Amino acid sequence: MHLETFIAFIILSLYSINSNCHGSKVKLATTPNIDVLEYGDAVFMEVVEPEVISYLFKLRRAKNFGADFGKQHFGIALVPGDPYHGCSRLNNYNLVANSVALLQRGGCSFVTKTYHAELAGAVAVVITDQDEANDQGIVDMIQDGTERDVSIPALYLLGKDGYMIKKTIEQYNLPNAVVNIPINITSIPIQQRHNRPPWVLW
Repeated sequence: MHLETFIAFIILSLYSINSNCHGSKVKLATTPNIDVLEYGDAVFMEVVEPEVISYLFKLRRAKNFGADFGKQHFGIALVPGDPYHGCSRLNNYNLVANSVALLQRGGCSFVTKTYHAELAGAVAVVITDQDEANDQGIVDMIQDGTERDVSIPALYLLGKDGYMIKKTIEQYNLPNAVVNIPINITSIPIQQRHNRPPWVLW
């Protein structure tokens, strides 16, 4: 074996050992390819605070409008919109700006809600079903025919999930929840991947 080849082999081996020792706690110096954080139409969001609702939530991307995530957001605010239906300009734009807006389905199109969230400065919008008991029915969020251009990610959340998140925020008298989104579930230890809301099955 040539000396140069041997040295290269040793360096690669040491790098591999170092990476394995750190396990899931290793953080990349650069943003990973965001494609690996989205699984078909599914995107995962982790609630960090309030701790009582610190679960891993499964969301669905809008079918034919909105953008993909350009990066991961750690410790970002998830802010319920005012009005919650998001069919008009958001009054709490000062809180929504640079945050993820949480809105409720109904009253207007998904595109309209996304448009108002983006207008308020949101980096993404999560739209939860208006049926607060819905713990399994998935909806395809589609364009409304107006051809309005929205350039933030739009995600659908089960009604039960949205209800529990908003209810907990209100119970603790908080302006928002704190979340990580999107989450690469392959980097989460196996035992933590099952930290799903106890009221849903997926």
